[in-house]
Amino acid sequence: MRIVRLVGAACLAALLAGCGTAGGPQLSAVESSANPTVSQAARALDAAFGDRRTWPNGLAITISQPRSLQPSSTAYPRAARAAVFELTVENGTATTYKPSQLAVKATLGNQPAQEVVDPAQGLGGYVAAQEDLAPGKSVRLTVAFAMPQQPADLRILVQPDVVDAVPAAAFAGTA
Repeated sequence: MRIVRLVGAACLAALLAGCGTAGGPQLSAVESSANPTVSQAARALDAAFGDRRTWPNGLAITISQPRSLQPSSTAYPRAARAAVFELTVENGTATTYKPSQLAVKATLGNQPAQEVVDPAQGLGGYVAAQEDLAPGKSVRLTVAFAMPQQPADLRILVQPDVVDAVPAAAFAGTA
């Protein structure tokens, strides 16, 4: 299952790198009447950290404001600091949601930001969520990304279902 998730995430990354957009139906960059590049239009539609995005089927995701953390000596990858977020998934659909289908990626400037796994500090990554989520239930996942010492702009792309190619939503801010 992990290989399927990694392949799906790689496909998502390739797709996003090719088209430069991360919008779903409510975040579509096509609605822009200006003439900016697709990447600029998509960034203008990013949700802020702390905002909630809801998909047409009722699934909702919120990414909290970041907090900084000094990674332990056993953290991977090694980083000056980590930006830690609480990612809340609310299943407002009529069916069970499988968090194993979730893909979370981040960029720092125009470069990929690596997810920090630090078991000593309870950072197992979003892939640690394996239990199915019944309708009406929610789950909170803790995710962290490697950051430079000074605050920087970070963009987190969340795709609730890479298997069925559900549109992604982007959250952005300074972390």
